[in-house]
Amino acid sequence: MATTINSTLSKLPKAFAEARGRSSDRQWAELVIGRLSLDGINTTLIAAELTQVLALVRESGEGPHGLFGDASDYAQNLLGQWRVDGAPVEPVEPDTSWRDVPVVAAVMATFVVVMLAVLELLSGNWTTDFTIGKILLPALSALTTLVSITTFETLLMRARRLYAVAGALAVAGSGVLLIAATFVLGNDHPLLTGPLWWYAGLIVLYALATIAVSRWFPDGDGIRTRRQAAAADDPGTAATSRLSDEQWAAELAGVLRLRAELPEKEVRATIAEARQHAAGTGTSLVDEFGLPGEYASRVPRSAAARRRRRRWNSAAFLLGAVISGYLGFGGLQDGLAWGNVYWPMATAFLVFCFAGVLFLLGRKRYS
Repeated sequence: MATTINSTLSKLPKAFAEARGRSSDRQWAELVIGRLSLDGINTTLIAAELTQVLALVRESGEGPHGLFGDASDYAQNLLGQWRVDGAPVEPVEPDTSWRDVPVVAAVMATFVVVMLAVLELLSGNWTTDFTIGKILLPALSALTTLVSITTFETLLMRARRLYAVAGALAVAGSGVLLIAATFVLGNDHPLLTGPLWWYAGLIVLYALATIAVSRWFPDGDGIRTRRQAAAADDPGTAATSRLSDEQWAAELAGVLRLRAELPEKEVRATIAEARQHAAGTGTSLVDEFGLPGEYASRVPRSAAARRRRRRWNSAAFLLGAVISGYLGFGGLQDGLAWGNVYWPMATAFLVFCFAGVLFLLGRKRYS
């Protein structure tokens, strides 16, 4: 077999297309990735499997469909085999990390500035004041959202849900206060007054900033893939062997809260069971079960938590959409000017922050 290549999921479909010059091979890889990703499967495991498939395609000259059959059937059979073998199918890292915040926030900010331009267009005014608050709102709102989510998931890996929610709310509150301050201090002193088409320049500026940030900051997925691949090549690293039973249990608790969405009661029961098993064999927890993340990835997610998450997600988005739409467009009724809109829109942003907290609770909440 050809040497295994280190590729992230985003690069693998293109590599499949280039292997034989067939777009159908790319589509096959994208279908497999999409099918497994919808099931929330560990992306590192998907990348490792498809990297091996790619090596076989290059070596044999035959397409993945000819080697492994229909993409959906292959993904379903592969997932079943992984579960039978006890493979680490569940992701062990948070959905977001601090490495991802700059790039994702930049993309979000670009979309927000487009939304602001549309709102101004709907106001019926062909000129507008470009205040410091209006210019910075896309960046500050995106950063507030991403930093709040990342803070929540980071704290949840280390502490109970109450502390994680408190930390996320503190970050969100600080961001909202900063946004409000830019509007209050800057509304009476606009930086520029000009036609609405000047928004095109602001959109281009944010888009260029997004491109620059994407090139400047390293790819978070690539770093995670390389680090986990290195850990897999050397499972007996010194860092692993230094984990005490207490450290191992603490790390496992964090992953179970975040990824498996288990109630605190079940988290403690799982750790107690692992301790009892290790004590029976006379070994340490890390020697008996390996890394905490590997052990946790074999624990199935709570079905009840998944159902609750869907209900909370629906409630959060409905609440945010209905109330924000009412407040935002309600402020357009008096004169259809930005001066009549920004306070309702600030209130709408607060509602969206609250809906975001509901969304987080819906994703991670346990009974």
